[in-house]
Amino acid sequence: MYYPNRQALGDQLATKLGRFRNEDAIVFCLKRSSLLSCIELAAHLHAYVYILQYSTVDDPYDITRELGAIKTDGGFVLNPEISGSEYDYIYSNFMGLVDQRKQEAFSKINAEKNLNPNFDPKLFNNRDIIIFADILKTTIQLQVAMEILKPYTPANIYGAFGNITMPVSDKIQLEADGLTYMDILPHTLFDDNHYFDQPDELTEEQKLKMANNINLYWV
Repeated sequence: MYYPNRQALGDQLATKLGRFRNEDAIVFCLKRSSLLSCIELAAHLHAYVYILQYSTVDDPYDITRELGAIKTDGGFVLNPEISGSEYDYIYSNFMGLVDQRKQEAFSKINAEKNLNPNFDPKLFNNRDIIIFADILKTTIQLQVAMEILKPYTPANIYGAFGNITMPVSDKIQLEADGLTYMDILPHTLFDDNHYFDQPDELTEEQKLKMANNINLYWV
């Protein structure tokens, strides 16, 4: 499915998620590239915005995939497409390299500014969480998000997406309380921008400022 722009995708999803309007929900944005759609959706729903922040760890055994991710607290999250036994095999053969890449990923995320300076994580308790991305092809972002939410007690966790792959659909249906999406993608090599007629003209800095202003406004 194709969209005029990212704002239009956010508008379309908002019409499907009207029950969350004015309910103090939180839109948990999985990708920075999805921020414009996320902001549009959150504005319609009068919802907070939380932006996933992590750093990936490349797989030394298979250069086409990520071994996992490092969260802001330094915790490692294994790519759900890799089994525990496969990870043990990779780690036993590439221990030094894996540890080095984990440390580099942690250093990288420590050097980044906080993407959610006006957000108190305690807000995750007793609220509806809308896990969101406009285009999502891999499940690692979902896994990191679920790990971040583990210490909290959301009322419900709901998935809302534009175009997703079948593995993403399967995972969110197993782990969340509901799912809304616009289209299922076949295996594709197209990048995210391929599905939008008009480019995203705002800088990341502008979008981050808009997202954080939404949180200040609702507070």
